[in-house]
Amino acid sequence: MGRAAASFVLNLSSGASDEEIPLAQEERLGTDGGYVQQPLTGQWAQERERERPEREKKPRLVRVQLSVHYRVHSRQMLCIGGSQIPFGWSFLSIAKVPMTWLQGDVWQAEVLLPAGQRIEYKYVILEEQDWIKLENEDAEGLVEISYRSGTEPGKPPDVQMIQKQMAIVAWQPGPNRIVQVPTEEELGALALGEVVERVPARPPPRSVLEAPRQPDPFEGTWEALEMGKDGEPLLDRHDVWGWTPPSSGRPPNMRNLRFDN
Repeated sequence: MGRAAASFVLNLSSGASDEEIPLAQEERLGTDGGYVQQPLTGQWAQERERERPEREKKPRLVRVQLSVHYRVHSRQMLCIGGSQIPFGWSFLSIAKVPMTWLQGDVWQAEVLLPAGQRIEYKYVILEEQDWIKLENEDAEGLVEISYRSGTEPGKPPDVQMIQKQMAIVAWQPGPNRIVQVPTEEELGALALGEVVERVPARPPPRSVLEAPRQPDPFEGTWEALEMGKDGEPLLDRHDVWGWTPPSSGRPPNMRNLRFDN
């Protein structure tokens, strides 16, 4: 029969030496005869949680929605590479963050990131590499949108299928994009249902003498932070890939052309 044994300390402040208070964890006799520690629950667990230093508490998670307008052919898709989890710079890590294709050639992905985190990222083009299948389908006149909409409309494709059948063919040019997740203080200042615009983060200049990039690769980027009525925050960020110069600055024969798709 198992016998419970607990560690105790004296409650000296009460003046009663025989009153005992369990520590943060108690020891119970395991099936193998040894003692194992079991975390306390209920009131004791709540007391210990309040006593934990702020630095040890896990930050709040924020839904971050990244989207970009870009046009690829039917056998290509966009994924995201980045500097920290859930992103990464290797092919396998990039393939784990596929984007969903929406009408109008808008690509979208949603991830959960800790409050206050700063991540660098880029959009990456992947392309199907099953050449025999492509040749056979081309010969038969088959045109299939195999990766844009996934297995269901508006759903990203299967990650294992991407890893087995696709390869990186291009990276977004220019500097890395940066998303600065709102801090706990910023989230605490939002009211339920409130939406505020934010200034998107930019990479710092490499030196004080570096001139601003022309054209500006971040022109047109915008962010909005929303506190849902359910109390869940959402950071909605829209990036640009490419640049569309103002029509007034182009020759007449180029004023209707676009450079971002």
